[in-house]
Amino acid sequence: MQVQYGVVPQAVGNAIGNAIVGQLQQYGAQFFTADPFAGVNFMLVDQKPDCVECICPCIGEKKNSYQISVSEQTGLLANTQIGVINEESECPQRFFCQCWRALDLLFINTQNQVLFKAHRIYKVPSVLCMPCERPELVVSRDSEVIGYLKQPFMCCGRSECPLPILEEIDICDPSGNTKFFISGEFVQCGCITRMCVIPRCTGPCQFIDYDIYNPMKQKVGRIRNIFNGCAQEYCSKADKFLIEFPPQCTSQDKCLIIFAAITIDYDNFEYTFCNLP
Repeated sequence: MQVQYGVVPQAVGNAIGNAIVGQLQQYGAQFFTADPFAGVNFMLVDQKPDCVECICPCIGEKKNSYQISVSEQTGLLANTQIGVINEESECPQRFFCQCWRALDLLFINTQNQVLFKAHRIYKVPSVLCMPCERPELVVSRDSEVIGYLKQPFMCCGRSECPLPILEEIDICDPSGNTKFFISGEFVQCGCITRMCVIPRCTGPCQFIDYDIYNPMKQKVGRIRNIFNGCAQEYCSKADKFLIEFPPQCTSQDKCLIIFAAITIDYDNFEYTFCNLP
């Protein structure tokens, strides 16, 4: 009788190999979906310019796309890109509703995985002082809601020295409790020069700040719109924001704040007929 040597060792080798591959896939998935915000204090949100909008702006809005990168304190240098946020919306909404359109925003990491999704339906525009049907953004991960961005009805800010505001956003947890609120005051050099169509390329006019407050009205962070260069500012709709996260901010809070910066861009910096130039 002839004995077939190597059959059992081959089967054992295949089993061991399959087990190793399974473990590598498991740990690889955990590695690629790891927390992208761990240890990050400053982040840059840089909108990608669209060549079609630059050449022929009368065709209406294109889908926005934002590069998300770790940054240093000045925002002049993007160190490490952690992903992009891409817009999904309907063409009629972009043409007729423009910066107030209904949309989905997908946070996609560098491995092309969708980590977070934000959904907004069309409601009364935030720049109209209407007390009902306020805009709201719902942010989720794997179909589980992690928080809300709500724009309350008010004309003056809630900081210690209330002034006319550009924007107010409540950052809420899944239960609807306010963890932070964002307030951008109207009286800023950068805002006034921008409204007067004056180049804001030097000094304090380069920045428009939206401060982040905790529920005790203490300033704990900031979203800063940075002058993006003459070519980008005047030949495209691409804007740049530097985020300074509050201390001891959770990863979910950081994600919500990033989406808040993009909400500010839609509401205040889209050069359309529906808001300020």
